Amino acid sequence: MRAEAETLRHAEKSAQQSPRQSIVRVRLSEDGDWAAIRPLVRQHHARTIFADIPFSEAKFDEIEKQISRSPPNQCLLVAEARGKLAGLAWFSAGEYMIGEGGLMTTTHLIAVDTQRCGRFLSAIVFTRLVRGIVLWSNSRNARYVLIHVTTGTAIKETDRLLRAGGARLLGGGYVIDV
Repeated sequence: MRAEAETLRHAEKSAQQSPRQSIVRVRLSEDGDWAAIRPLVRQHHARTIFADIPFSEAKFDEIEKQISRSPPNQCLLVAEARGKLAGLAWFSAGEYMIGEGGLMTTTHLIAVDTQRCGRFLSAIVFTRLVRGIVLWSNSRNARYVLIHVTTGTAIKETDRLLRAGGARLLGGGYVIDV
């Protein structure tokens, strides 16, 4: 955790030099953040194509317990804008499923409070969270960062933001309604 915090502090300092981005601060989550994280994750869920599936408080509680134990291969970053929670990123590092020794980061969730932030600030929060994921991944010597876009909404906008940040399209996610 010390290396993670140091890496993120360094990234924060760099970002502070840009007046446009200094309003967004990305940091490791703390226990006190969970009261604000839950409504943000609920809001995110409500904007996805899976919103018809009821949000599970029990599953969220389990994820909170898991992340709070601070496993070394998992991380939760939060982004603050003007002192309030504006976004989060939850991700973990592991080996490729049919490979050995190649560490990669899998992003489970990036959520931004689009209701409070508006379009411009939401884009800054999103890109700063992605930068935080990359910095954490570098500290783990991960070779790749996988970001699964599974909301089913704002696909073109998300693609544009990710490509601007250096991502390339690997494939695609598809869904079949049954």
